[in-house]
Amino acid sequence: MFNNKYTKINILLLAGVVMSLGSCSKDETITGQPEGKSGAPQLAATVEQLPVTRSGVIENNGNYADGEKFYWSNGDATTVLFRNPSMTDATQYKRAEYVANVAGGVQSNNCTFQATQSESLDNGTYTAYGLYPTSAWEVRADYYSFLETNIPTYQTQTQANSTHLGAYMLMKAQSDVTVDGSTPIKLTYNHLASVVRFVVWNNSGNNNLRLENIIVKLSSGKAAFATKAKLTDVDATSLSVSDYMNVPALTLRLTGDARNFSIQDGKNRCEGYMAVLPTATDAFEDSDDLMFELSFSEGNNNYLVTKTYPIGTSLQFLSNGIEQGKSYYFQLKVESSDLNPITGTSYAVGDYWPDNTSPVGIVFWVKPGSLGTQGKVVGLGETYVAKWGVDNDEQAAGVAGIRSVTDGATATKSMIAQYKSSGTFSADYPAFHYIYNTMNGGNENGVWYLPARDELKMLYAGYSGKVYEEITDWISNKMPDYDSENCKMARAAFNSSLTAKGGMAFGSSGNSAFWYLSSSEIALTRSYSFNLEDGQYSMDEKNMDSNIRWRYGSTLLCQLLHFYCIPYSL
Repeated sequence: MFNNKYTKINILLLAGVVMSLGSCSKDETITGQPEGKSGAPQLAATVEQLPVTRSGVIENNGNYADGEKFYWSNGDATTVLFRNPSMTDATQYKRAEYVANVAGGVQSNNCTFQATQSESLDNGTYTAYGLYPTSAWEVRADYYSFLETNIPTYQTQTQANSTHLGAYMLMKAQSDVTVDGSTPIKLTYNHLASVVRFVVWNNSGNNNLRLENIIVKLSSGKAAFATKAKLTDVDATSLSVSDYMNVPALTLRLTGDARNFSIQDGKNRCEGYMAVLPTATDAFEDSDDLMFELSFSEGNNNYLVTKTYPIGTSLQFLSNGIEQGKSYYFQLKVESSDLNPITGTSYAVGDYWPDNTSPVGIVFWVKPGSLGTQGKVVGLGETYVAKWGVDNDEQAAGVAGIRSVTDGATATKSMIAQYKSSGTFSADYPAFHYIYNTMNGGNENGVWYLPARDELKMLYAGYSGKVYEEITDWISNKMPDYDSENCKMARAAFNSSLTAKGGMAFGSSGNSAFWYLSSSEIALTRSYSFNLEDGQYSMDEKNMDSNIRWRYGSTLLCQLLHFYCIPYSL
């Protein structure tokens, strides 16, 4: 964990951490130590101090050069992998698990770790690899994905401190050790992640403000921030990131006491912390701007503050991207003139839209930082169609946005504009014709549209009671935890809300059950379909029958081929 009582900029890595570890046999609680073998040996662990932080002095920055403190908390878990020269396969190892045992209220870089599980180790020489925290690492059987990890780019801070970072502060240790059943081994842990720290200074004169969200993004919209990384091999000392799961923004949501300002150093301040993965070295271009969007609440009033800084002149320390093991500090001063009112009715996921009396849809996603005033709505009804369309390269035909996986509104409007005058529109493209003719009453600029592939993912997340931005390991496979009891209950409740107002539960139309069409073309003969039963998508023939829903609005609502989407804030 990080202790934010130190108003510093660097992160001091653990020093002199002593872990007392026991022995155990595989998959058992530690009970004893076989002759000539050891369980998990005793371990003395040290975390090195971070190098001087490359920090940004944005506005009235003070001296933050001494660093923050890192400390162990009760329940912190670490994994140690043991390999010896006889283990020739890169994925061969012996594994041990340890949990910190810290007295209540103690914040120390020294603690005792209790071994919970360990495979039996022959006495001898090993290379030991420490991975912290255990929950953040996936140790897999296939070599190329041996040590995978992720950090969500949407994080929630619930207290006026940095304790929530404990789950994300990735560290690795590596050393050659001797296991003899009695001699402790020594490991030094190094940070693999980075920290972004925000100090927001309320200089507006309004002492009732509460900080609700902080969003960081590039003015260009570039997806520069990594969500997933791996160690290319077990001996790697730095993370390798791929841009295939990059996102365009970092979001920190503050709840509870974390939202409140307090007087520190004579200033009315609120502090937020995010753990982030390192980026590519060319993630930020000098010609781009880094933008901070801060949303505030005050009773029934909401405000948005936007701060923009040119990377090439104000933020030159980002010339190499976000670097591993660095802390980045931004102090942002908010004046009264910066407060722009956020207007519109506030909605939560599951609310009827536009109201309970005469609803036409249900909110399934709210935009981070909008305080519920912007989001996406799925229509109450759905319909069944015979196919997506005919075999034709729509992108080559000039249909704008047809291969976008995020923007169904543009694709739907472009398809309607392209084919509405065709005498075979309804037969060739029944899904798009239904949106145009039935949902939008023949208005090519109507609010309902067929959702893109990833808009369907957003729907399924909200339908399942999850925050879409918090899901980090969802590519083409089923949504993580889709079959949990909580997700099942959330989907049942959502369907009940649909039917209570005369709508249709998901999966109630046609022969294709839970499969829905998206607007997203893949190639001449294929488009994406999506399954609302488990959250996976498929690349199907365009002539395959399926359901559609629609979303209402401009850019905020979406519908599957079986539901519409519409934004409720225009």
